Amino acid sequence: MKRLIILIILFSNFAQADQKDERLIELFNKLFLSTNNMEASKLLFNIWDIWSIADNQETQIIFDEANKSMDVGELDNAIELFTKVVKQSPEFAEGWNKRATVYFLKGELNKSISDIEKTLNLEPRHFGALDGLAEIYLMQDDLVGAAVIYRRILEIIPSSKKSQDRLKLINDLLV
Repeated sequence: MKRLIILIILFSNFAQADQKDERLIELFNKLFLSTNNMEASKLLFNIWDIWSIADNQETQIIFDEANKSMDVGELDNAIELFTKVVKQSPEFAEGWNKRATVYFLKGELNKSISDIEKTLNLEPRHFGALDGLAEIYLMQDDLVGAAVIYRRILEIIPSSKKSQDRLKLINDLLV
């Protein structure tokens, strides 16, 4: 009986994972109110954890393999695998975000931006995708675009020291 209950709990959590997981509401509320960097880091970790769970086991296996390929620098293989992920589960925001990251690492910025936009359409609070977009804008010397994005990050994570510092630097450069 205990095994059955554990299986039900595991699979019910698995079924409600990704950016649609209801636990994110509370986590984002706490993140918004957090003034403690340690607390914010823990909340960010928990959010990433939820975002990284696909809506089905087959997608999860491919997603995990793609992450391993990315981690060891097999970027072409990672793109191929993340492409399978987004084709199989097009509503899985983190699949798009991870492929955007690999495109960024390869210097394919337009493809990265396209995937970031898909990520943000699915999860507008995706601070990781927003940060990536701000970095691309900085690389393209679009300081105003980067400033807009850093302000959006601060609407999600008001305590983000990186976003505060970058925004201040951009404002100093633009004045």
